[in-house]
This record gives sequence, C-alpha cells and structure tokens, in this order.
Amino acid sequence: MKLRMKIVLFILLVTLLALPVLSAAASGAEQTRQFVLPILVVNTGALNVRSGPGPQYTVVTSVPGGTELPVLGTNPDNSWYLVATVAGTGWVDVSFTLPRGDFSFVPAVRIDTLVALAVQPLPTDLGLPELSNTIPIPQLEPPTIIVNTGRLNVRSGPGPQYTILGSVPGGTFFEALGVTGDSSWYLVDSAFGRGWISVEFTIFRGVFDNIPVILNAF
Repeated sequence: MKLRMKIVLFILLVTLLALPVLSAAASGAEQTRQFVLPILVVNTGALNVRSGPGPQYTVVTSVPGGTELPVLGTNPDNSWYLVATVAGTGWVDVSFTLPRGDFSFVPAVRIDTLVALAVQPLPTDLGLPELSNTIPIPQLEPPTIIVNTGRLNVRSGPGPQYTILGSVPGGTFFEALGVTGDSSWYLVDSAFGRGWISVEFTIFRGVFDNIPVILNAF
C-alpha cells in the first residue's frame, strides 16, 4: 500500500514539474504564429510590382499568377501592399490578389516616409582631390515606356471611349511626351500618329517627374 502511494506521489510531482515547460512551449508556439508574415497570392495572369502604391509608379518587376508574396506593409487605405519579391521590395494592387494569414499586425507605411529614409545626407568633404570643372555632366535619358502586354491599343484620347488609332505589340518602346493629371494615360508618338496609351499595361523607365502633366487634354 505504501509503495502504491509513493508511485502516485511521484507521478503527481512529475506532472507538476512538467506544467511550466508545457505552458512555455504553448506560449512560444502562439508567439510564432503571431509573427508569421501574411502572404498575398497573385490572382491574375501576371501582376506588376511597382516602386510605390499606385499605377503611376515605376514597375520593379512582374510576377506570374499563383506567386506567394510575403506582406511587409500597407498604404493607409489598404488598397496597396508592400511585399517582398526576388527582385526586392515593391507594391502590388490588392484587388488582383488573394490574402492568406493574419493581416492585423501589418503596419501602415507612408511612401513619403520611405523616400525620406532612403535619402541620406552626403558628407561635405570626402577627402578626395579637387576635380577639374571640365568633366562633362551626364545627360538624363528621356522617360521611356515599354508595352507590357500582348498588344496595346493607341487611342485618340486618354480613355477607352476614344477611337483606336492602331495596336502595337508587347515590348514596343515609346518616349513619354506627357501624362494625364491622374497619371493613368501616357501621350506618345506612334506609327499611327500621336496618341494615348494606358499606364496600366506598361513598364516605365526613367524619372517620372520629368514627364509634363497634360491637363484638360480633351
């Protein structure tokens, strides 16, 4: 009888000692679940990843349908998400994705804050020898647009309601002559004459601020 009592007490003691370990393990598992990054699954044929939260920003890369993108941040109205890709970080339009995971801890990111963090003051004196003022100043390349779809219509005005002047194949290059006030249509010179193409189906190369904004085009 005494032996049985000793066995029962021993089992009870082992159970009591194991409770803190099991509790800590459960807590650690819960913390792990909380810090798992949510993902967006691309829900279209191909999705442009842009340098900012909007179609007016430069395309960083394009990812195929089904790609899983870890989410790093969101814009204030949760319409664009900052994600990680093999080409670096960029922004995607959430309407072309499927959310997976818990988005409660995703931080809101302001694009002007990112720009301010990226711009670091340069030292006034690098200790380098003075250079001659005869060094040529490099010229900025004109802003370039690349068609990023199978074929793209060139229209007589900035909108789908305008007449189609012609159609150009994917990979066609244009020089950006102007952009609408909402940054949704580019003015270009084509083989069919001067016309407009949709920003949504293009890749932009160059400095976007160098493009003149055309107000009241029609």
